[in-house]
Amino acid sequence: MNFSYFRKSTFSLEETLDNVKKLAEKRGWNVLGEADFDSGKMVLICKKEWVKTLVKENYELLGFLPCAVSVFEKDGNLMVGTGQPSVIKALAKNPATAFMAQEAEKQVKELINEAAGVGELKPTNVKLYSTMSCPYCKMEKSWLEEKKVDHKVVYVDLNPDEAQKMVEKTGQMGVPVTEIEFEEGEPQYIIGFDKPTLSQLLGVN
Repeated sequence: MNFSYFRKSTFSLEETLDNVKKLAEKRGWNVLGEADFDSGKMVLICKKEWVKTLVKENYELLGFLPCAVSVFEKDGNLMVGTGQPSVIKALAKNPATAFMAQEAEKQVKELINEAAGVGELKPTNVKLYSTMSCPYCKMEKSWLEEKKVDHKVVYVDLNPDEAQKMVEKTGQMGVPVTEIEFEEGEPQYIIGFDKPTLSQLLGVN
């Protein structure tokens, strides 16, 4: 699971910050202020309905809301990003919280992409960690084939080295686990056959 979402901005630091604030207001987020740090700035934004949902359903997850967008220089690149609401989804105990997190993740990525002046991340490789007997793995494999998504299936019960890699990367012992590599940025790992998240990341309906 990825805990944050960052992109390289095509704008200057000040332009990127301005984009974040304008786009947040346009989308109904509250802009609460900003803070300086050595290599950049942090814009504090939040959406009231997300806070309301978590206070009602599970206030312990409030700290995972993506309310702080950071813009900073690193290794010659200007980066912009924030936390991933997918953490909330993974820990959600009810459908309302999971749905809110799914919508929040989509909106956060759209805001970051637009503020950075870039398009959606394009997946380059898809690897499905499976076992020969896993029914959900078979369902996901069929779904990927139906959606014409190029992918590689790795059977961890037949390949101990790959099983060890999966555990090291994700901390997960069970399958299915899907690894999606992108043209830039860190790979993302989806635990279980999570069709909404896979559809969003792979750009299929």
